[in-house]
Amino acid sequence: MTGAILRFPLRRTAAILVCREHDDAGWLVCARDHGWLHGDRRSALADAHWLAWNLGLPVWELAA
Repeated sequence: MTGAILRFPLRRTAAILVCREHDDAGWLVCARDHGWLHGDRRSALADAHWLAWNLGLPVWELAA
C-alpha cells in the first residue's frame, strides 16, 4: 500500500476521523496530527478500524 501522509494540527481529537475529500479525490483518515489518503471508502474504513484498535479510540465517519 502506498499513500501520502499529511500533517496538520488535530492533536486534541479523541477519535479516528474518516471523511470524503471535497473534490472526490478519495477518502481521508485522520488520527491525531496525521492523515492518510485512500482511493475508496472500504480501504479507508479498514485502516481507520486498525488505527482505532491500536490507539484505543473510536471511529467517526463524517458526513459530506
